[in-house]
Amino acid sequence: MAGQAGWKSETTWGTAVTVDKFVPVTGSSLEVDQGPLRPAGIRAGRVTRSAGLPGAKKVSGTLEMELPNITIATLLKHLFGAVNTTGAGPTYTHTYTPGTSVGDSLTLQSGVMAANGTTFPFTASGVKPGSWELKCAVGEFAMLSVDWTARDVENATALATASYAATLAPFTFVEGAISVNGTPVASANSVTLSFSKGLRDDRHVLGSRYIREQLEEEHWEITSEIEADFDDLTLYALADPMTTVASVFEFDNGSDTLVITCSGQVIGDPPSLTKIGLESQTIRLDHSSDVNDAGTITGVLVNTESSAA
Repeated sequence: MAGQAGWKSETTWGTAVTVDKFVPVTGSSLEVDQGPLRPAGIRAGRVTRSAGLPGAKKVSGTLEMELPNITIATLLKHLFGAVNTTGAGPTYTHTYTPGTSVGDSLTLQSGVMAANGTTFPFTASGVKPGSWELKCAVGEFAMLSVDWTARDVENATALATASYAATLAPFTFVEGAISVNGTPVASANSVTLSFSKGLRDDRHVLGSRYIREQLEEEHWEITSEIEADFDDLTLYALADPMTTVASVFEFDNGSDTLVITCSGQVIGDPPSLTKIGLESQTIRLDHSSDVNDAGTITGVLVNTESSAA
């Protein structure tokens, strides 16, 4: 078992750099569509197709991990868009807000072990997260899943040497908490925060197989969903008038914290009658703000990482 995944911010979009940030991952998938173009011309005496030619190349993948307490500052910067880091050590505060992704990208390298025991590297450049999801449920670790697209991927770059922070430990459900409208949701048993940037990732042009830089072409969509016991009408009462409230998702292991504060309208159905005992309810929030983007969502990570670059 010698697989690995790592990343690093690029200086120039699409120009690969040597990755140097590693966390244990639960999955790192890669898909490459070569966009083959097959001639349709009719040839005498032929009933099978002619060989195809390379077309518009599309590279995408998904990175999944148990949400780490450290070595995550850089990745979060690319998930949110903007970051401001303060502090003089040993702890630092990284404040994340929505920001344009123009010029910002990652190199992402996955190492996959073959049957012969050799770990082969696959290095994607010009990587941008198009969407991501943070979720946590009772009895589980908090999980982070990132869907990304890239300019290209190759396997000629040498496999980077992976190293992991000594204090690295994923956040668990025991360390999680949720509040809505200033009140803790004491009976919450799961939460999912979903984030889509509306990137256009198919900017192909004449003269090249590769995409141009992925850019936003739609408003970001940020939503969350909370599953909880139906204790009373407190949460549902917010849904009927689509009340705009603050929701706070927090993970705290005693040393490191990640707090994501959102503003949004509560939507959702009344709890259903399905059994004679305790019922559950689903509360959904559509996050937005009439003030500014930071009012829609802000994340604050406090740990020992000195930089999110």
